[in-house]
Amino acid sequence: MSDSSPPHSPRPGAAAEPPCAQNPGGVLDIRVDLEHCTDKATLLARFAAALQFPDWFGHNWDALADCITDLSWLPAHEYRIAITNAAALRAAAPETLDTLLEILAEAGEFWAAEGVRFALAVSDLSADAGDGSAFPPSAPAAPR
Repeated sequence: MSDSSPPHSPRPGAAAEPPCAQNPGGVLDIRVDLEHCTDKATLLARFAAALQFPDWFGHNWDALADCITDLSWLPAHEYRIAITNAAALRAAAPETLDTLLEILAEAGEFWAAEGVRFALAVSDLSADAGDGSAFPPSAPAAPR
């Protein structure tokens, strides 16, 4: 069963945060909230919304890999993707989360070869509080 709520609904009492925010210096911060996400279809819909994928996005793994290594509609010198509230997906479909992380790791290699920093932070991987990771320290990108 997929989640029918909007992909970026704020928690009650919380201010809404935009999924994408361009910072000075060409850094694009992207937040993908996976709260109540328990399947591949919902996961791909959340990524499509957060990264403003074009209409041709096919909602499958190959299309995700294609879009995440294109991003011509979101030009930046650095992409920082924060995946939050991943515990439900890890519990319900761990293979789906693993596949996502593999695709994002490959995208990171692609962008590094292009001289563009691509950082990933994942939080709330387990039901226990305190599990997660932060953005790695910035490293200089290779020249184009």
